[in-house]
Amino acid sequence: MNTRIIKNSLALVALIVGLLLLASCTGGVVARGWAGVSMIDDTLIFATMTGKIYSVDKTGTVLGTPVNLVVSASGGLSCIPTCSGSQTRPVAMYASPGVAGDLVYFAGNDGRVHAYQLVDGRLRDQTRWIYPPEGGLGSVIIGGLTVANNKVYLSSANGTVYALTAPEGYKEWSYSIGGKIWSAPAVGTDTVYIGSFDKKVYALDINTGTKKWEYETEGAITAAPLVNDGIVYFGSYDRHMYALDTSGKLVWKFPATDNITNSPQNWFWVTPVLQNGILYAPCLDGKVYMLDAATGGFMDAIDLRYNNDKGSISSSPVIVDNTLVIAVSDLAKKTSRVYAIDTNSQGVKELTGFTTEAINAPLFAADGIVYIHTTTDNFYGLNAQNGALQKFSLTTSK
Repeated sequence: MNTRIIKNSLALVALIVGLLLLASCTGGVVARGWAGVSMIDDTLIFATMTGKIYSVDKTGTVLGTPVNLVVSASGGLSCIPTCSGSQTRPVAMYASPGVAGDLVYFAGNDGRVHAYQLVDGRLRDQTRWIYPPEGGLGSVIIGGLTVANNKVYLSSANGTVYALTAPEGYKEWSYSIGGKIWSAPAVGTDTVYIGSFDKKVYALDINTGTKKWEYETEGAITAAPLVNDGIVYFGSYDRHMYALDTSGKLVWKFPATDNITNSPQNWFWVTPVLQNGILYAPCLDGKVYMLDAATGGFMDAIDLRYNNDKGSISSSPVIVDNTLVIAVSDLAKKTSRVYAIDTNSQGVKELTGFTTEAINAPLFAADGIVYIHTTTDNFYGLNAQNGALQKFSLTTSK
């Protein structure tokens, strides 16, 4: 890896670590997060960077009073109360909300999962359950919540994977990996897959949490694996993409050898996307690598860098029909652009751009609209076909 790439990678890490700071005593307590948008029935769920949760309909109308997710400032992972005199602080949420039935699940820097019920299209301002009921998991929750099989699967940043019952929030099992985890669990038929900072992907029994196998790379793994048709796809900080079968055997690795033409120049930070037999793997070098999903063979590298060949992809993209929608932000996290890639023709067009806002949160799509949460705590709805942009009018705390 050349010196410029190393410096850019370290700069990005520094920015993200800065976002993970739980509090600041300048002007009061400040919490920051990057939760994406979720939807339950026809209600959009917006979780702001400062712990407010909004129920919003598709027209942009806020439904009811926002839930204010706060915790005591005197315990757990909180800031010292004398920072601002307040005895509570907002919960910063990095994981996008999970949904199942009429419940919405939130997790963040208080180290707990909070379940709220949706009634008549809006969240009730009263928790259905909290796990753990007292204290926390001993660390923040950064990876997303995966809801499947009537369970909520999650990981704490200090290296433990959990399975909770979705209706009641009871722990079914936990497994301690030990290494730091920023990845969300990926759920297969009978296995939970998760990556770790210890450079490994783990496969855990879905019913007991018992480890089935582990596979080691040469770099940390912070994005959720993609599981499809018996293959587990994931990227690593070693600048490679991997495909394993469900027994943990390597199917292919890209690039197969180092120092080849079109070799990725930075880490794979987000989960790849599979469409029509092609794996689209966004990279922090600002390119999307198109690979044959069966063989790992290189097909193309779509360069989405801008501003003098700068740009990084740290937000998970979405597929809308046959269009891959992907956000690119500059390394300073001050500007961003959103592109549409036609997965049939591989044609690229810019949908919109932000001159003062970057995008870290994963994109979310429903009914042809892509929902965006920016680093300035604004929410937008973007038409994936024509680029029409709607900004949602919310009262957010900065």
